[in-house]
Amino acid sequence: MHKLKSRIVELLRQGSSPEDISLTIALGFTLGTIPVLGSTTLLCAFAALSLRLNIALIMLVNYFAYPIQLLIYIPLLLLGANWLDSSVTSLTLEGVYHMLRSDMWGAIKRLFWANLGGVLIWSCVATPLGFLIYTSTQRIMRNFQKTLPTEP
Repeated sequence: MHKLKSRIVELLRQGSSPEDISLTIALGFTLGTIPVLGSTTLLCAFAALSLRLNIALIMLVNYFAYPIQLLIYIPLLLLGANWLDSSVTSLTLEGVYHMLRSDMWGAIKRLFWANLGGVLIWSCVATPLGFLIYTSTQRIMRNFQKTLPTEP
């Protein structure tokens, strides 16, 4: 966490706005928790490049969010399966990993609807959560900016 804080203070000193930093953190966290394994780095890079945000910061936040993505992956997959595809009734992270290693295409076909349902549920939660992260970090960034010494 200290590394993240020092990086943010450095960005504020370089002239990045608190709004841009807050948007970068919010997008890095929300996109970093999407329940599609292996997609977060590309999604964060695309968001950073298209919105002209700091790519290093969004990747750092994305990597901090990775353990949360793994924690919520199976519950969201199961909720998505209950919502869109009842054929998937029990899964573990190890089981999904084994399915992907043994027959990737078969695993993708078997888990498609469950994963789509999980992404839909995630988007319903991630949108307000992202807004909450954005507004709260914006206030924190403004306070950080006020405490920075002014350069002569």
